[in-house]
Amino acid sequence: MKRSETDIFSEAPTPPKRGARFLVLLVIFGLIMAWSFHGAKIRPGELIQGIPQIAITLGRMLPPDFSKVTHAKGYFLPEGFSLRELFLPLPLPAQQARIKQRWWDNTFPQTIVGATLETVQMALAGTFLALIVAFPVGFLAARNTTPHPLVYHALRTVLNFLRTIPDLALGLLFVAAVGLGAFAGTLALAIHTATVLGKLLSESVENIDEGVVEAIRATGAGYSQILSFAVLPQILPDLISFTLYRLETNIRAASVLGLIGAGGIGYLMNTSFRTFQYQEAAAIVIVLIALVMLVDYLSSRLRKLVV
Repeated sequence: MKRSETDIFSEAPTPPKRGARFLVLLVIFGLIMAWSFHGAKIRPGELIQGIPQIAITLGRMLPPDFSKVTHAKGYFLPEGFSLRELFLPLPLPAQQARIKQRWWDNTFPQTIVGATLETVQMALAGTFLALIVAFPVGFLAARNTTPHPLVYHALRTVLNFLRTIPDLALGLLFVAAVGLGAFAGTLALAIHTATVLGKLLSESVENIDEGVVEAIRATGAGYSQILSFAVLPQILPDLISFTLYRLETNIRAASVLGLIGAGGIGYLMNTSFRTFQYQEAAAIVIVLIALVMLVDYLSSRLRKLVV
């Protein structure tokens, strides 16, 4: 027997009643948002008036100037060197070897291509160093795998404290310690990423299926065996996903760290904007966008292969 629409709707659950508490929360939310918009100086009128200036700035950036990417003079190649001698590890006289090393260490990183490659190197090295630290910390900072509650609380406190420090502030500290360059930026990325990965991995460990752990423990397995055969296989997909995501994030973060002299392409971009070389700055921005898109594509492909 076919039921009528009236019967169907009569059987549907009644919507929950929204009482005075809901209205109070709604009013509080509205007040908080109004306070936030006021403090953030949200003024749509000023934005509308500034749109022509945005168009003028974009017009100055067009067309992008890729001459420092495509022209050999933008790389300041040392005289008397062939490309083969410069790019291949060939034996050279001591004087030429020193000139070649100075070019690779000081000149090439100041070019757009060199700074881009340095940004990638910083992100890869920083992420790898962070993973080395975060991997054991993830187990020690999880309630169900920590060897002692004191270890759990101590590591959680350290992770929460360090994670509140912006990577820019870390970069400034390491620039003061080791000087300008990629080393300071890599250290800043490594520490900030280690704290984030450590927290994410510890939360992933706490969400594992405890039944698998109990089954392995019932066989008489020790602590390290339980981690290897019961915990690690369950968190491995999260470990890979988190690491690849942080690698993508570190590409962008390394670019920003360049603004404070901690290596990477951000330094060149900041210099171009400050010297009003808008077309050159546009080329750097496009290179950076292409780099981020390439890393995102490669990491997504890698994630599909291994996860």
